[in-house]
Amino acid sequence: DMKLPHVAPPRRCPPAVALDDADNLELEMLLDAIESLRNKVSSDAAAAAMQAVRDQRSIDSFISDLQAEVVEAGEAIERDYQLLALNIEEQSAAFGREKRNAMANRAATLLSELEAAAPASFRNRNALVATSKDSRLRRGGTVVVSGAESELGEALSAALAGMGCRLRRGTASCPATFADPNLPPSYTLRKEYQGADAVVFVCAGVDGGRGGVSPTLLTAAARVLPSSLRRVLLLSPRGVERTLQLSFALRNLLGQLDRQRAAADALAAAARRVGAETTVMYVETAGGGSGGGDGSGGGSGG
Repeated sequence: DMKLPHVAPPRRCPPAVALDDADNLELEMLLDAIESLRNKVSSDAAAAAMQAVRDQRSIDSFISDLQAEVVEAGEAIERDYQLLALNIEEQSAAFGREKRNAMANRAATLLSELEAAAPASFRNRNALVATSKDSRLRRGGTVVVSGAESELGEALSAALAGMGCRLRRGTASCPATFADPNLPPSYTLRKEYQGADAVVFVCAGVDGGRGGVSPTLLTAAARVLPSSLRRVLLLSPRGVERTLQLSFALRNLLGQLDRQRAAADALAAAARRVGAETTVMYVETAGGGSGGGDGSGGGSGG
């Protein structure tokens, strides 16, 4: 059987409507109402847009005013902070001055109390220094040699005797109480140096550890130097003035060289008070001491 293709039925158009005059009038009124509504909507949209623009401008103005207020407040805070910092600095300076003055007054009071409680020898430390004498030794002058039991001391004693000096052998050590500033000076040492024109000290460590004067004796002797004294000769071990060098720093582990220097300074100061001159020579004989056996030495006068 032969099938025929499907053919859609023809589309039917609606029948034309015939409007009378009343319908036309009603349609025109409807169109006018729609046009009026469209105009109203357009007007409302335009008004809303304009209001949005005005609102945006108000927000921008508010933000600008707020930023200006924030900047002004920040400047005011900065000024207040600077004034506060200046005030704090002035108050701290005034407080510091007050504290320093109070501490200075307290220190002066304590020094006065310590001065009053100190022994007479300390209170008279600022007494006038005696007029410097002629430090040259005359033939027949009395020289006390302390530490003469060492080889260097014996050689030095022989040389002084050859110059015509009258020698007295001094002691090389003494009890620690003789050097205590809170106790009276040693009568034995005072008598030993009485009338001497010069005193020679051969310190321990100069001659390889063989004898020599201890720092304690130097400190004790500084308290009893006679007014007749003209010259003090101090033979000190090397390294006393160079304790920061490695070889001498090792020797000074227990403070031996520091004690030696302190005692020598005290002796030189006491010699100046009686008008005598002091010569310090840093010496080590060949083979003596751990600082070197080159036999070199240095000296200083005062």
